[in-house]
Amino acid sequence: MDLPAVYRIRVVGSLDPCSSGTIAGMQITKSDDSSKKVETLLIGRVSDQAALAGVLNTLYEMHLPVKSVECLDAESEEEGTL
Repeated sequence: MDLPAVYRIRVVGSLDPCSSGTIAGMQITKSDDSSKKVETLLIGRVSDQAALAGVLNTLYEMHLPVKSVECLDAESEEEGTL
């Protein structure tokens, strides 16, 4: 878990796309779910678990409830293994 990986983080609420510089350079997009709640998706490469914890801590400090965290692609020392 000390290798870089691409994560998709879904939070409830709105986050300004200009904030991506303060959130590990992640791509920020807004979406509406079926229950009319605004959600924000953050997608980007995180260098390691400590950096992921930093991203989650930043979201916590912004009072944005985290709905989900998904590892989309993890690098591995062995080729072809996620």
